Amino acid sequence: MVKRSQETTDDVMQSASDVETVAAASDEQSASMEEIAASSESLSHMAEELSDIVNQFKL
Repeated sequence: MVKRSQETTDDVMQSASDVETVAAASDEQSASMEEIAASSESLSHMAEELSDIVNQFKL
């Protein structure tokens, strides 16, 4: 009985550790997605500026 209880405790501890790992990975992914979104917005702004400059040369 004590052995089974210890195995259950070990399983619960492993599950908790796995949940923490997944949560950390999720936070990291969220931060990366925010960085990608900011970069995308910046790139879009630069593309608009470039388009405006190129349009100045059109006849």
